[in-house]
Amino acid sequence: MRKEVLDKQKDLEKSNSEIVEKIEKLSKEQQKKFDLIQSKLDKIIETLKPEVSSKIEENKDSAILTAPVDSTQGFQKTEEMAPTFGKYFVLKHTFNNVSNFENNKYYSSEEEEHFGIIWKINVKRCDGFFSYFLFYLLLNNTEKNWEIEAELEPKLVSISSSGKKEKRRKKSSDFFQSDPMKSSWRCLKVIECDEFENDFLVDDCFCAEIAMKLKRMTGIYKENLRSFDETKEESSDVVLIVDDEKFFVSKLYLAHSPYFKNLFMGKFSESKKSEIKLSGIDADDFQKYLEVLYGEQAIDEFNVEGILIVANKYDSSLVIEKCENFLQKESKKTLKTKLQLSKRYNLDALRKQCLEEI
Repeated sequence: MRKEVLDKQKDLEKSNSEIVEKIEKLSKEQQKKFDLIQSKLDKIIETLKPEVSSKIEENKDSAILTAPVDSTQGFQKTEEMAPTFGKYFVLKHTFNNVSNFENNKYYSSEEEEHFGIIWKINVKRCDGFFSYFLFYLLLNNTEKNWEIEAELEPKLVSISSSGKKEKRRKKSSDFFQSDPMKSSWRCLKVIECDEFENDFLVDDCFCAEIAMKLKRMTGIYKENLRSFDETKEESSDVVLIVDDEKFFVSKLYLAHSPYFKNLFMGKFSESKKSEIKLSGIDADDFQKYLEVLYGEQAIDEFNVEGILIVANKYDSSLVIEKCENFLQKESKKTLKTKLQLSKRYNLDALRKQCLEEI
């Protein structure tokens, strides 16, 4: 009897030992998987940081490699150019092997899509001068006339052991149009090659950067799905004015937003007004925002971020959720772009989905 008990005890100890070994093995495997996922996540997050430039390509027939360059320290984040407000983005690319640039030949950054427009930076060495350009192209062809008013702040940046040096051009306004008589590029800076090489070329590389704020966009979006003009006056109980355009709407629909609910029902001077002026948003974005509130399937690749800007400004969780759902299930935007949007607009479900796809 005693022998049987001892044998059972030995078997139990052996079984426990095997279980511990399996757990340790499993833990090591899980740790390896975790480390691998963490490594991929770190790389993705690194690409989202504004101080790290993305991969640069030359023309179709050759390539220019890039390296990370911290060019945002000391960047002038004024109220007008604040990156957390409005249609703001920064194009930034680091060009390497500049000494191999051929005369009068363009070298291009990779294309980036922002608000339905394709943007890229081109640089060129030409007859003793170095220049760089902003190119733009509408994402899809349209028969409508479109126009963008933008504020630009271009600069060249170099970083060496002695510190950072930059050449910044003052902010300026520009117009981008569908007019076929106008070019689809802007020359932003011209500098003598000797000055460029002495002041900005470090280890045969430099960084070109353009901070942009799109102040007004017209004709970019698809046709409206619902009208909010004076023909809706009888069924409306308030008029909202955006960029001098009047929207005849119902307070009932807008009450989904805590902002508008307090505005209409709170003890504010505007609460008793029949017309209220809104600022800091585009009329086209507000049109699409209203369409979503009214139940229309208005969200697409062009307008999703514009709608998110309005929805975040007015804390409209219903619209934000619909935009996030579109980005998760229908959008063809790149993984990097989706991660950027999830970070900027706090879209946790989208961020989780993106990380699972890494």
